[in-house]
Amino acid sequence: MSETPPSSTNPNIEDSRSPTWRRATPWAIGAAVVLLLIILFAVFSSSRRSPDERALGELGFIKATCSNSDGSAAPPDSACLALRAKPTLTASEVAAAIPHLKDSDRKIELNLANTQIDNLDPLKELDTLDSLDLTGTPVWNIDALKDMHSLKRLVLHRTEVENIAALKGLTGLQSLTLWDTRVSNLDALKNLTDLRQLDLRDTQVRDLDPLEDLPHLETLKLGGARNVRDIDALGQLTALKTLDLNETQIDSIAALKKLRDMQALFLANTPLRDIDVIKGMPSLKTLVLDGSKVDDIDAVRGLRQLDTLVLARTQVTSIDALKELTALQRLNLADTRVENIDALKDLKSLRMLNLFRTRVRNIDSLKSLTNLQELYLANTPVEDIDVLKGLTGLRELVLYGTKARNVDELKAALPKTRIVW
Repeated sequence: MSETPPSSTNPNIEDSRSPTWRRATPWAIGAAVVLLLIILFAVFSSSRRSPDERALGELGFIKATCSNSDGSAAPPDSACLALRAKPTLTASEVAAAIPHLKDSDRKIELNLANTQIDNLDPLKELDTLDSLDLTGTPVWNIDALKDMHSLKRLVLHRTEVENIAALKGLTGLQSLTLWDTRVSNLDALKNLTDLRQLDLRDTQVRDLDPLEDLPHLETLKLGGARNVRDIDALGQLTALKTLDLNETQIDSIAALKKLRDMQALFLANTPLRDIDVIKGMPSLKTLVLDGSKVDDIDAVRGLRQLDTLVLARTQVTSIDALKELTALQRLNLADTRVENIDALKDLKSLRMLNLFRTRVRNIDSLKSLTNLQELYLANTPVEDIDVLKGLTGLRELVLYGTKARNVDELKAALPKTRIVW
């Protein structure tokens, strides 16, 4: 008699007893094959379309950090390649790099600053050029850029450029720096409605009318553009948050009355006297009036977000308007005729106070300003400084030119403070 146990005549019963892995194997193999194909495709695609970074390095390029449109560093992004040229880079090396870059599907940020590159024609083939920095180069002709519609950031600081007509079709441009160039005509910017940042410092610009229809402009720098006298064209730029008018010929800012979102306003070394219009700028955080003709600051009373105020070399004598500005962190009153600083006694957020060459004699009101880190009292009539012994957060205290008494005792009380005496 056979000792082999009889097998079941029901095939379904036998299948149900089969291990699970046997039934799952065909599906697992199929999935693995698909995954492998995807990986191979990605590797192959990457090898075809990613620039040869080793070759670019041999040509004189260094891998850098990608940036946002305003120039700040952006988070690492595999879709972006930032390259910085060595100062010795030549035009022929730039031309040799183009074949490695032109077929890339990554956006390219190219920094050619401080090289001797003066011909931009090789760049015409870069369809994915997102940012171009030409700071300090001898470039004067930018016609090669006229069809670079991918360009979002362009820096022409300290170049020989005068004519920017080539930019008129670059409607995707978000940031443009023309600082310290001989540019005077801005007509090419009329239709660049996506512009966010525009730097025109130390240019020959006079007429600002081409800027009046740039609805997204947030930062405009005109400092040192000494031909600027009329800012009426800026009155409709309601997105403006930062405006630099330092060292211009502006004597009125009445045109800015609708700019309620303004956060930083720079008016140093201008003939400006009246600042009443800032009453309508509740978000203002920085106000610089250094060297202006301003003598009345009552307009700042309601600016509860103001954290930086520069009044140095103005005609201001009274600072009573500052009493309730509890967010104020930095205050510069140097070279003014201010005598009384009692208005500061409750400004607990103050970190820097400059009273250099003022008429302040009594500093008792500083006793409770325990967050104060920098205090400049040089060339003032201050004598009694005992009140400062409790300001243990002071990092720097400047007393030269005063008749301060008991300085040695103060040094003992503030061992971590650098005292210049």
